[in-house]
Amino acid sequence: MEQAIIESSILFGFLTVFSCGLWIISIRSYKKSHNKKILFVSGVFSIFFIRGILLSLGLFYPEIEMLHSITLYAFFDLIMLVLLFIAVLRQ
Repeated sequence: MEQAIIESSILFGFLTVFSCGLWIISIRSYKKSHNKKILFVSGVFSIFFIRGILLSLGLFYPEIEMLHSITLYAFFDLIMLVLLFIAVLRQ
């Protein structure tokens, strides 16, 4: 069981760092191009980064019940999908 926790920690840590990197790159790209689509994609990466932080905290602090809420993560997924939808449809 402890091996699964270690593997999850590594995976969520990588996910968090990678999404933070993509968020920083997209912010820099928006500053250069001022393209609103990139701004929406940047919002998706920032939400993904926040979601990764919450998942990581949930592994290290299991006593915080809010971090284990499927509804919370489903809400984050919904926001990310809406922002991606707006980015795709925006002209």
